[in-house]
Amino acid sequence: MNTHRRSCLCWLPLLWLGMALAAAAGPREIPIVLGEYRFTPSQLELVAGETVRLQITNADRLTPHNLSLSGGGLELDVDVAAGQTLEVEITPQEPGNYPFFCANKLPFMKSHRERGMEGALLVRPAP
Repeated sequence: MNTHRRSCLCWLPLLWLGMALAAAAGPREIPIVLGEYRFTPSQLELVAGETVRLQITNADRLTPHNLSLSGGGLELDVDVAAGQTLEVEITPQEPGNYPFFCANKLPFMKSHRERGMEGALLVRPAP
């Protein structure tokens, strides 16, 4: 039984090393594709205080899009040209459910949001 405890304990430094390497690798990356008047994924789930890197890609060839979000301690308004990819780091502070959407609109036409380009950010409390 004593040998078993020793063999289990020898893995602790490797576990700590793995956790340290994961932390050093930077924030978790979440790809978001904008196109055809929708967000993919349209639902994001984060933890309050967690920094994430959004990789936002506009898959449309001609239509510029936008990602707007206000809430949870975040103010985000990012324009993404057709075919462009950009990265934005965010750290939500307040738990809750917050809509995000494309705020673009051509004159005399429905806005992208009115055409269904909307999603939801769920921010859970930190453990």
